[in-house]
Amino acid sequence: MRQLPFLHLLSSRPPRSENSFVVVTAAIVAFLGLAVRIALVFLSGNRQISPFSGVGDQIRYLTLADSLLQGQGFSYMGQPTALRPPLYPLFLAAMHIAFGSHYPLAIRVFQLIVGIAITYMCFLLAENLFGVEAGAMAGAIALALPSLILISVELQTEQFATLLTVLFLFFLLREIQEKHNGAVGMGITSGLAALVRFNCAILAIVGAIVCLWSRRSTKDALLVSFIAGLIVAPWIARNIQVFHGKVLYSSHGGINLLEGVLTPDGRAQNGEDERVRAAVGWLHTDIEQNNSHRLLFATEEQLDRQARGAAIEAWKNLSWHSRFKLLGMKLVTFWLSKDQLLDTNSFSPAQRILRVVGVMNYWFVLALALVGWVRLLSSSRIAALATAFYLGVVTSAHFPFVMNTRLRIPFIDPLLAVLAGGGSYFLICKYQLGRNPAGVRHRPGATEIECAPSHVD
Repeated sequence: MRQLPFLHLLSSRPPRSENSFVVVTAAIVAFLGLAVRIALVFLSGNRQISPFSGVGDQIRYLTLADSLLQGQGFSYMGQPTALRPPLYPLFLAAMHIAFGSHYPLAIRVFQLIVGIAITYMCFLLAENLFGVEAGAMAGAIALALPSLILISVELQTEQFATLLTVLFLFFLLREIQEKHNGAVGMGITSGLAALVRFNCAILAIVGAIVCLWSRRSTKDALLVSFIAGLIVAPWIARNIQVFHGKVLYSSHGGINLLEGVLTPDGRAQNGEDERVRAAVGWLHTDIEQNNSHRLLFATEEQLDRQARGAAIEAWKNLSWHSRFKLLGMKLVTFWLSKDQLLDTNSFSPAQRILRVVGVMNYWFVLALALVGWVRLLSSSRIAALATAFYLGVVTSAHFPFVMNTRLRIPFIDPLLAVLAGGGSYFLICKYQLGRNPAGVRHRPGATEIECAPSHVD
């Protein structure tokens, strides 16, 4: 029986590295990252809310999981909901059944393992694109990147969405390389991701377009779409039934569109929530709770329609200058984490300092990733262009909605770690070449140091 390429990669021995300095550096960074991750798991312990994060959507997912445990299905106070995707609340409920009152700690331990799996996938991607030394650096960066560390201890969807996204990128690369199982893998991962986070539905579209563009394969594009659609179909069928055909995929789109105008970074700081309440008379916190307060408001399909209408009016009321200014601010927030620098008034001074340090680390990785992408462009133009296309589509798809660091992380941060692995390896080799040109040029693999070639044709 033919072995799947992905399983072959898991079972094969990695190539031996020739650059001991890179390997030692990667090992140190990886050790520090892993140590911080383990420490955060113990510090967060069995709490529902980690001390290093805001409340965010964690309480809402836990409330929905409680409804599932009580046999109420996906509902708040008996009212059907499609505000949240189904897989993570199901996971929370299953862990609660399996581990009882200790389920928050069990989830964090499991998500620690997921984080290590993400790191390994980043290694595989970078090793494929730049070589094994760059792969080691990419894995270390992914393990130590603050944004990827913090999501691992939160009871939210980002950790699983990140794993599925990096798996999707792995299969996308295989499709570009014209290897088997790329389309099937993209279909499976994008379909599952769409049931973890609604905005991950964009992955299936990206996968189909890449199949058409890189290989001119309509068959593969249809395969990605069919498999992803098949996975999401039961959720859509459920929504059609309980909402009488008025909601298909999500009831979150309308309020997200409105927040994209009134609270564009979604941080709920400086009275931003009150702008939304003034526009439609309700907030998420009014709807996503299991008490009688929920019954004061209409059904979700009515609320979604109301919020969508208010969002359209809000966009219409903006001048063209204001619209471009708003989109520019969103772009800066999304890519440079402005929300984690300036919109943190509700956090303690210590948390604000931690977030500033995290953003500075992210900026450094972003710079290394830019270097890595330029190197990739010179060695594998099609992989570089596919990467740029992916980043462009993901960014532009969020423009109408809320844009912030948390929404960026699953889509972009693991890919930045991969590219930063290539960029850091190239810069280290250039530094070594400058200090000891004769020794480096005569070391085995010296041509790889100078060119950092891609393994993609």
